[in-house]
Amino acid sequence: MPSSDLLNQISTFYPKLTRSECKVADFVLSSPREVLNTTISDFANMCGVGDTTVFRFCRSLHLGGYQDFRLSLALTLNSNELLDSGETEPMDPSNTSNDLCENVYNAYRKGLDEAYHKIDLKAVRKTVDLMLKANMIYFFGFGDSGSSALEAQNKLLKITPNVVFNSDSHLQLTAAALLGEKDLAIILSNSGITKDCIQIAQLAKEARASVVFITQFAKTPALQYADVLLLCGAQEGPFQGGSIAAKLSQVFTLDVIYTEFFSRMGKKAEKNKKLTSAATAEKML
Repeated sequence: MPSSDLLNQISTFYPKLTRSECKVADFVLSSPREVLNTTISDFANMCGVGDTTVFRFCRSLHLGGYQDFRLSLALTLNSNELLDSGETEPMDPSNTSNDLCENVYNAYRKGLDEAYHKIDLKAVRKTVDLMLKANMIYFFGFGDSGSSALEAQNKLLKITPNVVFNSDSHLQLTAAALLGEKDLAIILSNSGITKDCIQIAQLAKEARASVVFITQFAKTPALQYADVLLLCGAQEGPFQGGSIAAKLSQVFTLDVIYTEFFSRMGKKAEKNKKLTSAATAEKML
């Protein structure tokens, strides 16, 4: 169970920890906020220990696992953000509407700047190479990543018919298992540790399909299954799922992919865009 007094809990259990677990405890006690936005592998590297040591440390504190640990740490640090902007700042009741509007604007601007400077155009080109060769392009993602995948599908369907996304988690897993070797799976997971996304990557690779994994973390467990790892996204704490910065980063990256894909399709993309635009024009008043 998550705890709201984690630092004191660590101090209490400290004498009972192993030497390796004490390294983890020391790091948390000295730099707790640095831990909030890390994967278990990143955190283990910070402490100079293995992933299993971190997991044992969590269990020694009577926590269910690493995610319980992160949530407990966030509760302890009172990580109650005013905005899902990647920053931990307490609510200020004195903020005016203008202040709130400016905060939202700054969060969008920060997210877009981060996405622009992080994007790997070589990985984008490799992704488009696979899209142009694919029989079918399947998008996968859950939660806010799923809504980004849906937006990508809707945009691409205006220039090519071979794009699929289904929001149901079971149907996504089913589709991944039935991919062919000429198909492409594009998987979105900002955290890089969503279990279903990792399983989809594994199923797609076992089916000999090509896999593009879009995430924030380079050390995602899905790396072993990915033909292309495309880094995007912003850091999120346990209370920041679907943050403005992370969502905007995904949308920006997908738009760059779309623009590159459209450009390389050439006149065929232009022709298809005109046809699909004409098909829906009569729906306008």
